[in-house]
Amino acid sequence: MIKNMSCCKKILFFILFYFLNYSQIYAFEETGKGSIDISVYSSFEEDKNIIIEEAKKIACKNALKKYVSTFTIDKKKNYDKIKSKIEKNYSSYMVCNEIIDESLDVAENKFVIVVKANIDETKINQALVEASAIAKASEDEISDIVLLMFSAKTKNIKQKEDKVTQVDQTKKSVDVEQTGAATEGETQISSETTETNVTSTGGNTVSSSEVITYEISDIYNESIEAGMIEILNTAGFELIDGGDLDLEEQIETIKSDYGEQGKLSKAVQKSIKKNIASEEISFYIQGIFKIGSQEVDSATGLKVVNVSVVSAKMMHKREGKKFWKSVATVAGNQRKGKGTTYDESINNAIRLCAQSVAKQMVQKLNAKGIK
Repeated sequence: MIKNMSCCKKILFFILFYFLNYSQIYAFEETGKGSIDISVYSSFEEDKNIIIEEAKKIACKNALKKYVSTFTIDKKKNYDKIKSKIEKNYSSYMVCNEIIDESLDVAENKFVIVVKANIDETKINQALVEASAIAKASEDEISDIVLLMFSAKTKNIKQKEDKVTQVDQTKKSVDVEQTGAATEGETQISSETTETNVTSTGGNTVSSSEVITYEISDIYNESIEAGMIEILNTAGFELIDGGDLDLEEQIETIKSDYGEQGKLSKAVQKSIKKNIASEEISFYIQGIFKIGSQEVDSATGLKVVNVSVVSAKMMHKREGKKFWKSVATVAGNQRKGKGTTYDESINNAIRLCAQSVAKQMVQKLNAKGIK
């Protein structure tokens, strides 16, 4: 019985240890500083506990302020809408009990404290979503959205030879040396000719950039959807499978256009918009996940792949309006994925990159108040 109790205690300890460490993984750690004027109190010793608590409040809010300073412009706009709510209940969004430094300056009547705060990013992000226009929409107003995003692997790199223009110029000059002699009744001229050839060589070189073609595929679409769907659903979107729409011809053209030209033709964009609008769907996202070179992590031996989204945009057509507009554009996102196989590392990188794209798009929508 004692052995069983001991075993249970060990298991319980392990579970608590796991969850405590797991929660810290998703916390943003920041330090905060708080200062209190102690001249308004009877004495530091008598009111020590009150002074420390007041200083801690200021320090914790200072840590929160430093965390908010890391937000993007769009996320900061959204945060401003709920700023007072968060600050009023700051203790619900962070663990802020650890004092790492404190000092009392009697001459200046000042007490300063420094704390370490673990801010719950997930909870704050959830509050941001709940305050968005999309989240406040009724069930009838939930927006359908179509993903037209694909992955691209380098298919061919064609390096053109530099174009070189050669210019050869030959200059020919003749020097004539004359000697004149006068005799009675006539003048005699004796001349000697020296011919000189001067050759100059020059020209210019025109360097041509390499031409890269890509193989566009939908084999990693499950990873793209896995990375985006939870964030989009939380924001009030219902994902519609592009395969359920009559877009087979357009999708093949999309692959061809992106692969050969790196962009979509106006004709195929018009066709996509017309087809999606006919299904009374008002949002869609298009873009390409470019799969980079494959490496090996020297420390772990795991395969590593970098995936980037050069540009992804969300298109929206308001009810009763004729034209579609780009309401959120995300560019420059890159994530690395690791795995025991290259395929696993690609899937992981794409999923992480898709999460980043979805988060930024939702932030931009919320900042604009679009639903």
